[in-house]
Amino acid sequence: MKNIQNDSDYSEIRKRILALSSSSPKKWGKMNLQQMLVHCTTQLKMSLGELPSKAQGPAYMRTRLGKWLIFSTIPWPKGAATPDEMNMGKSEFLLTEIEKQKTELLHYLEKVKTQVKLFPHPFFGELSRKEWSRMIYKHLDHHLRQFGSL
Repeated sequence: MKNIQNDSDYSEIRKRILALSSSSPKKWGKMNLQQMLVHCTTQLKMSLGELPSKAQGPAYMRTRLGKWLIFSTIPWPKGAATPDEMNMGKSEFLLTEIEKQKTELLHYLEKVKTQVKLFPHPFFGELSRKEWSRMIYKHLDHHLRQFGSL
C-alpha cells in the first residue's frame, strides 16, 4: 500500500501538490482549493500534536474493523465525516493565496515524514507511524483527485 514513508510515493504526492493551481477543476465536494489545502495541512498538524484534538466519531472506528476500513484499498468515500478540527464548516481557518498554502502543506508533509512518534487520530486513536503514513497518503490522494491532480 502506498504511504508517505516510501520515497517514490512521497515524491508522487509532492509533484501532485505542486501541480495544483487556481485553475485546477473541482470534481466534487463543498471545499474550494484553498480550503482543501488548509484541511490537509490541518491533518498533518494534528498528527504532530501541534493542533490538539479530542476523540470523536463512532467508537467502531477505533477498533480493528475501523482501522481495516481506513487502511484497506477501498477508496476514501466522497463526503466522508471529518474530525471537527479539520472541518472547514465547523472551525475558523485563515485562508491565504494558493502558492503559500501549497508551501505550508509541503512543509508539514516533510515534517511528518521525518517524525518518529505521532499523536493519536481523533477517529482512529493510536496509530503506528506506518498507519499514519498510509492514511496521510490516502487522504491526500483523495483530495488531490478531488481537484483533478492524478
